Amino acid sequence: MKYIIIYGLFLTGCNVLDQEPETFVQTQNALVDRQSATAAVNGLYHTLQDGDYYGGRYIMATEMVAGNGTASAFQAFWQELASGRVPASNFHVEDSWIALYATVNAANIVIEYIPQISELTESEKSDMLGQAYFIRGLAFFDALRQYGEFFNVSSEFGIPLKLQPSLAPSETARATVANSYTQIESDLQEAIDRLESASPFFASKVAAKALKARVHLYQNEFDQAETLATEVINELGNLPDDYNEIYTTEESSEAIFELEFIQQDDPNVWSIEMYNNPPEVSVTNNLIDFFNNRNENERGMLFETTSSGLNRCIKYGTTPQEDGENTIIIRLSEMYLIRAEALGRDGVPNDALPDINAVRNRAGLTSFTNIASDAELLTVLLNERRAEFAFEGHYWFDMVRYGRMESIRGLESFRRIFPIPRREINISDGTLVQNPEYN
Repeated sequence: MKYIIIYGLFLTGCNVLDQEPETFVQTQNALVDRQSATAAVNGLYHTLQDGDYYGGRYIMATEMVAGNGTASAFQAFWQELASGRVPASNFHVEDSWIALYATVNAANIVIEYIPQISELTESEKSDMLGQAYFIRGLAFFDALRQYGEFFNVSSEFGIPLKLQPSLAPSETARATVANSYTQIESDLQEAIDRLESASPFFASKVAAKALKARVHLYQNEFDQAETLATEVINELGNLPDDYNEIYTTEESSEAIFELEFIQQDDPNVWSIEMYNNPPEVSVTNNLIDFFNNRNENERGMLFETTSSGLNRCIKYGTTPQEDGENTIIIRLSEMYLIRAEALGRDGVPNDALPDINAVRNRAGLTSFTNIASDAELLTVLLNERRAEFAFEGHYWFDMVRYGRMESIRGLESFRRIFPIPRREINISDGTLVQNPEYN
């Protein structure tokens, strides 16, 4: 699909300083009919495709700080990410913030002005609003995971919850983590209540349920996570038999929310960063050894060593020309592992076995028969999730959630999250407070 976007409305970071006051009036006047409304909603997906978001670098950055990826060239910001010691001036830290809040702002514009368009039916308005709420909830959640203490619901260090459209420079104070989660859940519930479409290329009711299951899991709200994951599994059915079909078949039955890229129109940046010679980013020997030691013949096939001796992930292509490969943001096996974790951590560890084994068996591995302790359950889950979702942006957040980051990566505990970008702190005039122990 080819996404249409009104560039002046959406590709604007929160700290752009050269906006004229009348820009906001122009934005208000631009959304007036069905055509402009459709363009605005389609534009939401374009913001997700930004190279510093799901166009590639959001995922790559988390894989690098987790130790799955490393810098194979001399770009300083990649070297910083690979070390896990990321300063507030890091290019990714800065550009990802802009991409995330550009997505939030695009959603806010839709939420603000779609209800005012008389040409649209109430059903059309509800669907468009549902898509905007889903995408805003996703962007807020991804911002919280990178920049807020998402692992501690009692923390004051949440994220700015920008809920009104604005193209003028403005800074909003940080909400608490609890309030950040409340807003994310509210957005996703709005999406659940409004959406019906089941296409993985668009926000849908089932995608909103799946993402909300993940959000509850991050808060250790196991009953809610298990209930929603089960609803998604019941609706979508069993895992597809062929693991590699996930990445070779567009709109695989595994995909719950899949971001489509078109080489000529909206290319991703995987080909630039990983498939060039030499690449900017490569896969660590540690991850290759992890797959080999587990006899991961299915999942490990998506990681290979090239003639140059560098390792790469081929989930998103194999050559510099393949920049139209899709990104699956939410998929069915995650629901099985969410339910496994919820059942095992809320009950006894062995309650997790059926769903863990369903994922393992699909990957060609034998079943586990016993998990002896809570600590062993976390180890099993961390390893299964690493194997299943390598280079899909989960491993870093999982090791932080399980309290394993310090022992696995040898980093100080404050590095569980990125700093707020220094330039955002500087222009906020004291409104934004930096994360603890970052300068």
